[in-house]
Amino acid sequence: MKVISKYLYSELLKPFLIFSFTFIGILWLVQILPKLETLVLNKQSLIIIFSVAMHTIPQVAYFVIPVAAFFSTIYAINKLVSETEIIAITSSGFSFFSFTKIIFIFGLTVSLILFLITFFVLPKSAFKLQSIFFDIEQNFATKFIVSGKFLHPISGVTIYVRDKLEENQMTGVFVFDDRNDNYSLLYSAKEAAIRDNNSIRDLIMQDGELQIVSKNEKSIVSVRFERFGINLNSFIPETQYYLASPSDVSPITGIMKSKELAELTNYTSSEYLAESHMKLASILSPIALCMLGGLALIVFNSERYRTTVIVIFLSLIALVMQVAIISLKSLLVLNPDTFLLIYLPPLVVLAAILLVINLKDTFA
Repeated sequence: MKVISKYLYSELLKPFLIFSFTFIGILWLVQILPKLETLVLNKQSLIIIFSVAMHTIPQVAYFVIPVAAFFSTIYAINKLVSETEIIAITSSGFSFFSFTKIIFIFGLTVSLILFLITFFVLPKSAFKLQSIFFDIEQNFATKFIVSGKFLHPISGVTIYVRDKLEENQMTGVFVFDDRNDNYSLLYSAKEAAIRDNNSIRDLIMQDGELQIVSKNEKSIVSVRFERFGINLNSFIPETQYYLASPSDVSPITGIMKSKELAELTNYTSSEYLAESHMKLASILSPIALCMLGGLALIVFNSERYRTTVIVIFLSLIALVMQVAIISLKSLLVLNPDTFLLIYLPPLVVLAAILLVINLKDTFA
């Protein structure tokens, strides 16, 4: 029996690896392409691009692994049924309960993999990924030379660049400074460049005009200039550091230290709790999905149903379960005390499947 158990387990594991790598590869490409565009436009190094590509994988794997486990279970069972291996296995005295136990162990293995990703890999990779893009966002000089966009580095200041030439070179510059209560400053120039010297940034404008608008007397004074420089350091917000969002912390940290994290960030403690409980509930998904795929063991042995109909029906149940987990996260944000509800979708599906299995002692 141990030989049969190992064989059945390997038949489940092999398609799982194939489905996982395939689904992760496809979704990874979808996720990474917009990020690469941002990195290239901001002239990031190959090391940063490689780091972003690698840290995107755990985020993709987190969503893909339960789905891969579900479809690999259905595929493996359909293969065993279509090649009449089921008949040979049952003839050796291998019971239906023993077969479902192997499926449960396989689901437990996948849940363990998801547990390791969720607790140890995903928080670190998500934090690193968000930190990279936060640093890019904080890079004022890089943001400044993005053409065709109105930028607001701090409150009361608006900057616009029509077009950029070489690095830190630009044309069609517009700077509006409305921070003073008595007057506003409007700079416009045909050409400009950023001069960076020991973290002191100056905007050197050429062939332009300065308009001083009095707010009280409603008067305007215009001054033409050939070359004019303003210090940009006053436009740069104070140095900020990226603080972990709800998706960047492990479930235990999010539950145990939700209030402390909320005090340090703009997120609420209920958002940290909701995200953490959703991750814990998602760890149960592979077990429920694998056992759900195991139902195909019953219906595939009946000639009354077509394989396509069975797969669609089971997929709809799996989809409803996953959507329910995600939807209940929003409810938890509003009512953190109802956190037990988010565990119901996988537990209800698992309980229903175990009930069906309990009523089925032998293969049909």
